[in-house]
Amino acid sequence: MSLRQQQKANTRAKIKNIAKQSFLKQGIEVTSTRYLSEQAGIAVGTLFVHFPDKLSLVKDIFFDEMDVALRAAVLAQKASVSPIDYLQQMAQVLFDFYDEYVEFTRQVLLDSLATGGFHTNQMSVISEGIIKRFKQVGVEEKTASIFAENMMANYWFVLLSGVPKGILGPVAMENLKRMNLPFEMSYRNALKNKR
Repeated sequence: MSLRQQQKANTRAKIKNIAKQSFLKQGIEVTSTRYLSEQAGIAVGTLFVHFPDKLSLVKDIFFDEMDVALRAAVLAQKASVSPIDYLQQMAQVLFDFYDEYVEFTRQVLLDSLATGGFHTNQMSVISEGIIKRFKQVGVEEKTASIFAENMMANYWFVLLSGVPKGILGPVAMENLKRMNLPFEMSYRNALKNKR
């Protein structure tokens, strides 16, 4: 890496670090790009060279932190055969993260829903995991897909009910578990029939 590239990387990291602390302490809406550039000791234009708008800065920080949380969760996660357990484990990690980064989550989730971004893609991966687990116990693909769609709809309902309040803790997890109980029973019945 050349000296110029290293300086750019250092400036970008400094902006992100200052922004993260400011966003968490003061709030995203209250923190201006002028304030961030002053704290970083750079011109406002330089900030916009690295991040074209505040949302792109918010998203960059959010995804970095989410990546750390998900990687840690994967290492700590127990093996899960049940599609319901799998969804519960993934939801727990995500809900805990969203509760920690409430204002980030609101902005990034709204952008993702509007543009078909990361969260939509993330839910698609989780849905595939649910389908796979149902199929492993003999549920045919079409039925497994319908189950997954409904379970993901329940996830969205719980998520969108909790995000505005900034609360996705144990109550949200219990609601998700309760709403997906019919699918748990279908899974258990399919598992019994397979034996």
